[in-house]
Amino acid sequence: MRKILRAAWGGINISSVVFLIGCIAVGLDGGAEKFASGYGMARSGITAIIIGIGFGVPTLIYETELPQWLKVLIHMGTGCLVMTGASMLGGWLSAANGLPAVLRGAAVQVALAFAVWGCYYISAWNEAKRINRKIKEKQQGE
Repeated sequence: MRKILRAAWGGINISSVVFLIGCIAVGLDGGAEKFASGYGMARSGITAIIIGIGFGVPTLIYETELPQWLKVLIHMGTGCLVMTGASMLGGWLSAANGLPAVLRGAAVQVALAFAVWGCYYISAWNEAKRINRKIKEKQQGE
């Protein structure tokens, strides 16, 4: 249970930062007339938390012996499904805007999700290379 809560909290942290950056971008682009407050802001915050949990909890799949491609598929597939559903419930993606607008919005969200995942993947890959190099140096020194 502790692992699940830790993974969920990690996802919430990341989604909160992405949400904050998005709010800043929308605020700078739209000015005062687009700034959310009250219920709309609370609903958006809850949506970001749900998305964070949707991406955070599935990261536990990386602790299994499954092939890497399947781990990524499960993690990102689950996260993207949760993100799309939460975005529709939260009003970020609205069917009232038409299918093309929903598909464009979902595509942008999925691309952003993979960009964030890619940053973490590259970071973990570099860390693994560094650790492997230190292990090799230590073995050569013995």
